[in-house]
Amino acid sequence: MRKTFGSRLFVAFAGSALVAAAFLVACSGSDDQEVMSPTPDASKASLPETGPSPDTGVQETSAPKDSGPVYDAGAPTTLDGGDLYEGGVPCVVGGALEEEPNDDPEHANTLAPTVCGVIFVRDADAGTNADADAGKTESDFVTFTLKPTTKSFFLQFSGKVNLHLTVEGQPAVDISATSSPTLPLVKDKPYYIEIRSSEDKRTPWRVTLFENQ
Repeated sequence: MRKTFGSRLFVAFAGSALVAAAFLVACSGSDDQEVMSPTPDASKASLPETGPSPDTGVQETSAPKDSGPVYDAGAPTTLDGGDLYEGGVPCVVGGALEEEPNDDPEHANTLAPTVCGVIFVRDADAGTNADADAGKTESDFVTFTLKPTTKSFFLQFSGKVNLHLTVEGQPAVDISATSSPTLPLVKDKPYYIEIRSSEDKRTPWRVTLFENQ
């Protein structure tokens, strides 16, 4: 808040103040997960066709439709963050509110498995360059380390944000609504995700980690 995968990238749209688009980025997987065959340490993420937000009304028939694998972060809820988060922070049941400070990797919040927060516009700082950052948006950071038994993992994020992912020994990866990145699978090393507003304004966000054993 104030003060840093790969198979298919799934894009879905939901009707909440937080979720402009929800993205699901997968690491490795199996055929029943409908993912691409990975290399030993990485695989490509592809961006499927997208269209208008799906109709959330009654279907024309009662027949179920196969929409592929579903990764459910939980029921929507709103977290009360006090006066700083006027109106609350959109999240999911079981999600944690970001903890300040989390504006660098050293103070990154741990995904266990969901963190929700808000990108704020910076106020003027004290000192000789008091106004240098005024009006600019901050970055928030989250981190996770894969379990030793994890065979695949999925990162789902919501909000009008871009993610910058780093892990030791691998090139950094930038993820956005239009990107199709290669995402590394690394054990025993922490991942760091920098969360940035894609619109340079106050932006709610959510990041959820799914691990498959």
